[in-house]
Amino acid sequence: MRHVFFYGAISLDGFLATQSDELQWLFDTSLDPDYDISVFEDRIDTVVMGNTTYRETQRLLGADSIFPNKEKIVFSRTETGDFAEGKYVSGNPVTIIQDLKAKSGKAIWVVGGGEIVTTLLKDDLIDEYWIQIAPVVLGTGKRLFKEMERDLKRFELVGVRKIGQLSEIHIKRLNK
Repeated sequence: MRHVFFYGAISLDGFLATQSDELQWLFDTSLDPDYDISVFEDRIDTVVMGNTTYRETQRLLGADSIFPNKEKIVFSRTETGDFAEGKYVSGNPVTIIQDLKAKSGKAIWVVGGGEIVTTLLKDDLIDEYWIQIAPVVLGTGKRLFKEMERDLKRFELVGVRKIGQLSEIHIKRLNK
């Protein structure tokens, strides 16, 4: 069965984006010039994200195509159907991820969308997290983890590293 990874960045106060969905604060954070995620990207063939993350990433990168050679599954309340790089979906992220996990392939990368991540967290569907923390306080915005009623959840720390101005923690879900 395929693994599911979250790989993404947050502000020091836990936000994925500003209240107006902007990510410029992250793109203004200096990275180590030798930083390379190609080893991680080689492990995945499917990228899952919300429509806001998809559109904002395209805008900031100035590219029509993001995450090349990866199938894109984009959650949207307004868009439907297939597009050149993947497909728009709506509905329960749990069901969609379970269906993806049942298919053959490499790992699945959940890029963004606090609602998506929180929903998958509740159902223990994300196996590992790489969370980069930028040294910036946004004050308000879209949280990585939404408030939820949940039993205590513990993870195993796999590693910590510095990537320029980012601090990255790598954790994995303990067996159920």
